[in-house]
Amino acid sequence: MASDATFLLGVGAQKAGTSWLHDQLQRRSDTDFGFLKEYHVFDALELERFASFRPKRPTPLKWRTWRRARFIARPERYFDYFASRVRPARIRLTGDITPSYAGLKAESYQHIQKAFAQRGVRTRAVFIMRDPVERFLSQQRMQLRKRGLLTPDHETEHLNKASLKLLKRESSRSDYPATIDALRDGFATSEVFIGLYETLFTADNHRALCRYLGIPEQIPDWSHRVNASQATASVPPELLQRLSQHFDPLVKAVQDRCPDLKVEEQWATAMTWRES
Repeated sequence: MASDATFLLGVGAQKAGTSWLHDQLQRRSDTDFGFLKEYHVFDALELERFASFRPKRPTPLKWRTWRRARFIARPERYFDYFASRVRPARIRLTGDITPSYAGLKAESYQHIQKAFAQRGVRTRAVFIMRDPVERFLSQQRMQLRKRGLLTPDHETEHLNKASLKLLKRESSRSDYPATIDALRDGFATSEVFIGLYETLFTADNHRALCRYLGIPEQIPDWSHRVNASQATASVPPELLQRLSQHFDPLVKAVQDRCPDLKVEEQWATAMTWRES
């Protein structure tokens, strides 16, 4: 095992470029992320709202599902599996990028870090945030695309209905301040990388991320996007204003916690409409 063997714990955010990041890292010759991008082990074990990821009986027939079930039944298998990924000297990085891990508590992050440390593997957490208004719009368009309903009429109607539901119930996957606090309580400062989707596809950011992960910089495919869902209709101004006002406390909380990220400059949609 390489002395700088690293496990990347990707905790989100959803629709913030994690699939692109996994795709770029997985292409490298010095990485091995195993058989999935999102393993959904710790959210299944610890977060009731993700109970659907828990194994169903009888024993599943698909080998990926069967293997995940074994990880959930005995988490030490999960740690052993990823430690085995970096045993060849040429492999320096492995990982699990599951956005719903953003809902875990600091104690869970501490447990993951300690379990890998016992196996001679260091842990590096990565949390990428996105303009919350843009993230919400992208998430809803993805849902429509998967159902074959991403058309102008369906998009406008769906966004309006989804935004009204959002005002009543917020998802832990987009509670950026809570995730930041849990990461900083669960890991040392040097073990946490917090970035933005808006700067993810830049050479400077990618260079900093590679340095943080302990791997040589390689030029990624900037043109390639994963799971992108293009807009088919203009978003009504009143909807943008509703969303921006809803997310305003979140934007301020992130700015307070991470002033260096300058989210009030980077999150153009949320900032443009919040005081309209």
